[in-house]
Amino acid sequence: MCSFIVTNKEIDDLNYINRYNRLRGPDLTNIVKVNDIYFVHNLLSITGTLTKQPFLDEENEIVGIYNGEIYNHSKFKSNVKSDGECILPGYKKNNRLLFSMLDGEYAIVIIDFKSNKMLWGGDHFTTKPLYYSFDGDKFGIASYSSVLKRLGFNDIKRIRPNTTYEYDLNKFGEVEKYINKTLDIHNQVKKHYDDWSSAFSRSIYKRTDNVRESIFIGLSSGYDSGAIACELLNQRIPFKAYTIEAEEDTEVIQQRINKLNLMSGFNKEYIKLTYDEFNKSKFFLKLNTEEAQYEIYRDQILTKNEYMTEDKGSVGLYHICEKAKQDGYKIYLSGQGADEIFSDYGYRGEKIYNHSTIGGFFPNNLEDVWPWKNFYESTQKSYLSKEENVSGANGIEGRYPFLDYDVVQEFLWLHPDLKNQFYKNVLHNYLINNNFPFKENTKIGFSCDKGLI
Repeated sequence: MCSFIVTNKEIDDLNYINRYNRLRGPDLTNIVKVNDIYFVHNLLSITGTLTKQPFLDEENEIVGIYNGEIYNHSKFKSNVKSDGECILPGYKKNNRLLFSMLDGEYAIVIIDFKSNKMLWGGDHFTTKPLYYSFDGDKFGIASYSSVLKRLGFNDIKRIRPNTTYEYDLNKFGEVEKYINKTLDIHNQVKKHYDDWSSAFSRSIYKRTDNVRESIFIGLSSGYDSGAIACELLNQRIPFKAYTIEAEEDTEVIQQRINKLNLMSGFNKEYIKLTYDEFNKSKFFLKLNTEEAQYEIYRDQILTKNEYMTEDKGSVGLYHICEKAKQDGYKIYLSGQGADEIFSDYGYRGEKIYNHSTIGGFFPNNLEDVWPWKNFYESTQKSYLSKEENVSGANGIEGRYPFLDYDVVQEFLWLHPDLKNQFYKNVLHNYLINNNFPFKENTKIGFSCDKGLI
């Protein structure tokens, strides 16, 4: 969970401009100026050795800066001290096609002074935030929109999912956009869940392999965190589970804890929030977190009247992340994306929430509904902002196993009968096969304000 700024505007007060950005990368802030362009990087060191950014080639003609994790870095460079060191070699060999070849959760900017072009973009779902703005011949790209506002930019845009942007530094003209990867929605032919389960196992493995820092999850009684906890157990990966009581099914939670307790390296904390603790976490949430306005389609109408810091789920997540930080945990495995992709908040056409667009019914021709609103935008975009802004405020890195490209593709390849067989079909099958406790056909939203003491 790092952050960065790339701009050719003068930076007069870095502490002010970098206020929220800095919290995402508490280990080191580094500033480099190349050809009148500032590169500011805030580092959260998770894997490898502590490695300064930006990355520069030997002639200082190509500069790269990034936030996130690249899991297939060895494909582009071997024996790296840090995964980000693969970016410049990968770019030199593949140019902008690099963005379509990376596997991970990332936001990247590359400036090639030899070709006078700037490229930027993120992973398939833009899990890591990145904003950009232009004002005549001035530009700014940053992890948070507040940076660009404080630099004086007005027309600020967030990068789109699965998109690479290219800009000619000489022309100050239009930004070119390129799609990185294409998901196959036409071959819904697989009649078993085995390949999805294997992809999910690999997704957890690559997000937990070769890390220095400790891992935690928020453990509920629902499907998403249950599947993550179960796979961590299967792979014997040490982690800590934080549970806020609220509306959770305590019997299911206890059954899960009983299984997890058999594994060495498992820790747990059961939280019963008091009014004072809730209000304190809400205060620090508002103080330390960049605000985000949710943009969610409800009954097919786009609504923009909700703010992240007023979401009680954000307060609960902040409280958990704050505790995890105090306990020395830096990597958060999030269940974000499972609702949006595997059920769209519904089941067999029945909407559980009014922001569902297809009601969990997957037709024989996916093209008829593709992409449903929540797949890339709406709750996907809004709730990713929540996850990133809240965890980032505590210097914690969020990772998203359900948004792994292969996990999503394997789901899309399932025959419609399997997609519609159960609520959250792939997770239902996975939990049944692994004999891991869950309450069938139940969706409980994360709420932390029930039963306050």
